[in-house]
Amino acid sequence: MFNLIPKEVRFFDYFEQQSQHIIRAGALLHEMVHNFADARAKAHAIKEVEHQGDQTTHEIIKKLNTTFITPIDREDIHDLASRLDDVLDYIEAAAERLVVYRIKEPTSACRAMAEVIVHTTHAMDRTIKCLRTMDPGFHEHTVEVNRLENTADVLLRESLAAMFDEASDPIEVIKWKEIYETMEIVTDRCEDVANVIEGIILKMA
Repeated sequence: MFNLIPKEVRFFDYFEQQSQHIIRAGALLHEMVHNFADARAKAHAIKEVEHQGDQTTHEIIKKLNTTFITPIDREDIHDLASRLDDVLDYIEAAAERLVVYRIKEPTSACRAMAEVIVHTTHAMDRTIKCLRTMDPGFHEHTVEVNRLENTADVLLRESLAAMFDEASDPIEVIKWKEIYETMEIVTDRCEDVANVIEGIILKMA
């Protein structure tokens, strides 16, 4: 009997929509650090995208609480929604720190990290698009997300080492350490998303 009841597939729409919010926020962060004029306005634009993402998360939870048959396990839907929300939160946090800490100009390492974030969000988006059809091609995209997260991790370590060697102002070191670490966490959370999707698809196979 349960097989005759249609499953609510709008969850896939929401996940793909949330991924687009993340891509948009990542692109805005990239633009912000490469053109730092009007940084406060650019951080506000990222905050607006983050608010849109919060609304999407709310819609997912609302739909989850009112849907009888879900296309994937309920706990997986909740977990994926939470992981996607985390990505947006950390992108917004990185932009906010650049403004709150009164950064005069982003460093080359900051710009490089933003570049990695853009590539990682796009690779993560490709894994999300595999979810609707349980596409086995998800694996290559997951591997790419993992590779990019490793790239960000190496960049973080090298940037911190260079800064500790060269910087003379301890306050600036503290500021940039937190900014770099927040940006690297964005890629960690993208990897979390890819890992959740990998688990879902392998379970459903």
